[in-house]
Amino acid sequence: MFAVMSAAAIGLTGGYYVSAQEYDKSGFCPITEGMTLEYQNYDAEGRKAGMYVLHVTAVSGTITDGTVSYDQYFYDENGQPLFSGDNNVPMEVTVGGPEGTVSRLNEVGRLLKVQDVMSKGDASNIPVELQAGTTIPDGKIKVQVGKITAHISTTGRQVTEQKSITVPAGTFDCFLIKEEQATKSFGTKVENVETWYAKGIGCVKQAVYDRKGRLDHTQELISIKFE
Repeated sequence: MFAVMSAAAIGLTGGYYVSAQEYDKSGFCPITEGMTLEYQNYDAEGRKAGMYVLHVTAVSGTITDGTVSYDQYFYDENGQPLFSGDNNVPMEVTVGGPEGTVSRLNEVGRLLKVQDVMSKGDASNIPVELQAGTTIPDGKIKVQVGKITAHISTTGRQVTEQKSITVPAGTFDCFLIKEEQATKSFGTKVENVETWYAKGIGCVKQAVYDRKGRLDHTQELISIKFE
């Protein structure tokens, strides 16, 4: 379910100290109000290529029929805000409505600048129970940015491995999901995405390849905190 969890303290092995008695693990996306995830991106050569911070601001409903609102903050390779003034790019995601999964944002210009900094893939319809070899149904996300509509589809989705993954934020029990993502707006961009997912968190580590199999960039979770 989408839920608000009470604050207390737990620790993650080898990582940042996390303040929450428990967080919602009913799905493979962050849906605990007050949760903040910070990611570091790297280019194909392993150089820092910007940071992405995702903060859960409001949650209602359930994992299969609900709404979650996020604040998103973006920084360049030197840790400086990507946008002057208000660096936030708010996003609202609804699941289970008549249109399926819908992601709503406000500013086209900002989205075009950060679309390759955000985590890829579709965590909204990943089954709660997974094991290596599981085939996941295709995913579809409608992206509404003002009056402009784009569509993201994920196909060929396969769980290929389960193991503990250690990143700067800690050690997490993860499933590796491989999928092809096609983003259609003014044109079509196809990428191959490999993501290590943890329950209640979503992306822990990710590698994105172009349609010819060349590595484009990687991303890893460097901190997880709660209000």
